[in-house]
Amino acid sequence: MNELEALALALEVEKAELRFYIELAKKAKDERAKKMFLFLAGEEAGHWAIFEEKFLEALVEKCELPTVDRGLLEKLVVRVDEENPGEVEAVKIGMEQEKLTWEFYERAAEEAEHESVRKIFEMLAKVEKAHYELLKAQYDSVMKTGIWMDYQDFSLEVD
Repeated sequence: MNELEALALALEVEKAELRFYIELAKKAKDERAKKMFLFLAGEEAGHWAIFEEKFLEALVEKCELPTVDRGLLEKLVVRVDEENPGEVEAVKIGMEQEKLTWEFYERAAEEAEHESVRKIFEMLAKVEKAHYELLKAQYDSVMKTGIWMDYQDFSLEVD
Protein backbone atom coordinates (compact mmCIF):
# COMPACT_ATOMS: atom_id res chain seq x y z
CA MET A 1 0.00 0.00 0.00
CA ASN A 2 1.44 3.35 -0.96
CA GLU A 3 1.34 6.45 1.23
CA LEU A 4 -1.65 8.01 -0.52
CA GLU A 5 -3.65 4.80 -0.13
CA ALA A 6 -2.69 4.62 3.56
CA LEU A 7 -3.88 8.19 4.08
CA ALA A 8 -7.16 7.48 2.28
CA LEU A 9 -7.68 4.37 4.41
CA ALA A 10 -6.85 6.32 7.59
CA LEU A 11 -9.54 8.87 6.67
CA GLU A 12 -12.10 6.09 6.34
CA VAL A 13 -11.06 4.50 9.65
CA GLU A 14 -11.28 7.82 11.49
CA LYS A 15 -14.70 8.52 9.98
CA ALA A 16 -15.93 5.10 11.13
CA GLU A 17 -14.54 5.66 14.63
CA LEU A 18 -16.15 9.11 14.82
CA ARG A 19 -19.55 7.65 13.90
CA PHE A 20 -19.05 4.74 16.32
CA TYR A 21 -18.36 7.00 19.31
CA ILE A 22 -21.21 9.37 18.45
CA GLU A 23 -23.63 6.44 18.33
CA LEU A 24 -22.34 5.14 21.66
CA ALA A 25 -22.76 8.58 23.22
CA LYS A 26 -26.36 8.75 22.00
CA LYS A 27 -27.15 5.38 23.60
CA ALA A 28 -25.16 5.74 26.83
CA LYS A 29 -27.24 5.92 29.98
CA ASP A 30 -24.39 6.82 32.33
CA GLU A 31 -23.46 10.51 32.01
CA ARG A 32 -19.73 9.82 32.48
CA ALA A 33 -19.81 7.17 29.77
CA LYS A 34 -21.61 9.60 27.45
CA LYS A 35 -19.00 12.31 28.09
CA MET A 36 -16.13 9.89 27.47
CA PHE A 37 -17.65 8.71 24.17
CA LEU A 38 -18.21 12.32 23.07
CA PHE A 39 -14.63 13.18 24.02
CA LEU A 40 -13.35 10.26 21.94
CA ALA A 41 -15.57 11.32 19.02
CA GLY A 42 -14.00 14.77 19.17
CA GLU A 43 -10.54 13.24 19.21
CA GLU A 44 -11.32 11.16 16.11
CA ALA A 45 -12.70 14.24 14.33
CA GLY A 46 -9.39 15.97 15.04
CA HIS A 47 -7.46 13.02 13.63
CA TRP A 48 -9.65 13.10 10.53
CA ALA A 49 -8.77 16.76 9.99
CA ILE A 50 -5.04 16.02 10.30
CA PHE A 51 -5.22 13.16 7.82
CA GLU A 52 -7.40 15.19 5.45
CA GLU A 53 -4.75 17.91 5.25
CA LYS A 54 -1.95 15.42 4.52
CA PHE A 55 -4.16 13.50 2.10
CA LEU A 56 -4.90 16.66 0.09
CA GLU A 57 -1.20 17.55 -0.02
CA ALA A 58 -0.34 14.06 -1.26
CA LEU A 59 -3.21 14.12 -3.75
CA VAL A 60 -1.96 17.35 -5.30
CA GLU A 61 1.60 16.02 -5.43
CA LYS A 62 0.70 12.70 -7.04
CA CYS A 63 -2.23 13.88 -9.18
CA GLU A 64 -4.00 10.55 -8.81
CA LEU A 65 -7.01 9.33 -6.88
CA PRO A 66 -6.22 6.37 -4.65
CA THR A 67 -8.50 3.43 -4.18
CA VAL A 68 -9.40 2.35 -0.69
CA ASP A 69 -8.91 -1.35 -0.13
CA ARG A 70 -12.42 -2.18 1.12
CA GLY A 71 -11.32 -5.62 2.33
CA LEU A 72 -8.63 -4.08 4.50
CA LEU A 73 -11.02 -1.38 5.68
CA GLU A 74 -13.45 -4.07 6.85
CA LYS A 75 -10.61 -5.69 8.82
CA LEU A 76 -9.72 -2.35 10.43
CA VAL A 77 -13.25 -1.35 11.44
CA VAL A 78 -14.87 -3.47 14.12
CA ARG A 79 -18.44 -4.45 13.33
CA VAL A 80 -20.97 -4.22 16.12
CA ASP A 81 -23.12 -7.34 16.03
CA GLU A 82 -25.72 -6.16 18.50
CA GLU A 83 -28.22 -3.41 17.75
CA ASN A 84 -27.67 -1.83 21.17
CA PRO A 85 -24.58 -3.17 22.91
CA GLY A 86 -24.42 -2.30 26.59
CA GLU A 87 -21.98 0.37 27.68
CA VAL A 88 -19.44 -2.16 29.00
CA GLU A 89 -19.63 -4.19 25.77
CA ALA A 90 -19.26 -0.94 23.81
CA VAL A 91 -16.06 -0.16 25.73
CA LYS A 92 -14.69 -3.61 24.83
CA ILE A 93 -15.54 -2.98 21.18
CA GLY A 94 -13.86 0.44 21.40
CA MET A 95 -10.74 -1.17 22.85
CA GLU A 96 -10.58 -3.60 19.94
CA GLN A 97 -11.08 -0.75 17.44
CA GLU A 98 -8.37 1.45 18.98
CA LYS A 99 -5.89 -1.47 18.99
CA LEU A 100 -6.52 -2.23 15.31
CA THR A 101 -6.10 1.45 14.46
CA TRP A 102 -2.88 2.04 16.38
CA GLU A 103 -1.33 -1.09 14.87
CA PHE A 104 -2.32 0.04 11.35
CA TYR A 105 -0.85 3.49 11.96
CA GLU A 106 2.42 1.95 13.18
CA ARG A 107 2.67 -0.11 9.97
CA ALA A 108 1.75 2.90 7.84
CA ALA A 109 4.47 4.96 9.56
CA GLU A 110 7.06 2.32 8.67
CA GLU A 111 5.99 2.43 5.01
CA ALA A 112 5.52 6.21 4.69
CA GLU A 113 7.45 7.89 1.89
CA HIS A 114 7.61 11.34 3.49
CA GLU A 115 8.98 12.18 6.92
CA SER A 116 6.03 14.49 7.70
CA VAL A 117 3.52 11.71 6.98
CA ARG A 118 5.57 9.19 8.97
CA LYS A 119 5.54 11.53 11.98
CA ILE A 120 1.77 11.99 11.78
CA PHE A 121 1.18 8.25 11.67
CA GLU A 122 3.58 7.72 14.58
CA MET A 123 1.99 10.47 16.67
CA LEU A 124 -1.56 9.30 16.02
CA ALA A 125 -0.59 5.68 16.71
CA LYS A 126 0.45 6.84 20.19
CA VAL A 127 -2.81 8.77 20.62
CA GLU A 128 -4.89 5.77 19.54
CA LYS A 129 -2.95 3.63 22.02
CA ALA A 130 -3.76 6.21 24.72
CA HIS A 131 -7.45 5.90 23.75
CA TYR A 132 -7.12 2.15 24.21
CA GLU A 133 -5.59 2.68 27.66
CA LEU A 134 -8.43 5.07 28.60
CA LEU A 135 -11.03 2.53 27.53
CA LYS A 136 -9.19 -0.28 29.33
CA ALA A 137 -9.03 1.77 32.54
CA GLN A 138 -12.77 2.47 32.20
CA TYR A 139 -13.49 -1.20 31.62
CA ASP A 140 -11.39 -2.25 34.61
CA SER A 141 -13.04 0.40 36.81
CA VAL A 142 -16.58 -0.57 35.85
CA MET A 143 -15.87 -4.30 36.18
CA LYS A 144 -14.22 -3.93 39.61
CA THR A 145 -16.31 -1.17 41.18
CA GLY A 146 -19.34 -0.66 38.96
CA ILE A 147 -18.38 3.03 38.73
CA TRP A 148 -17.44 4.97 35.62
CA MET A 149 -14.36 7.14 35.98
CA ASP A 150 -14.47 10.71 34.78
CA TYR A 151 -12.42 10.46 31.56
CA GLN A 152 -10.65 13.68 32.60
CA ASP A 153 -9.05 11.71 35.46
CA PHE A 154 -7.03 9.90 32.83
CA SER A 155 -4.04 11.47 31.10
CA LEU A 156 -3.93 11.19 27.32
CA GLU A 157 -0.60 12.94 26.95
CA VAL A 158 1.77 11.15 24.60
CA ASP A 159 5.51 11.60 24.12
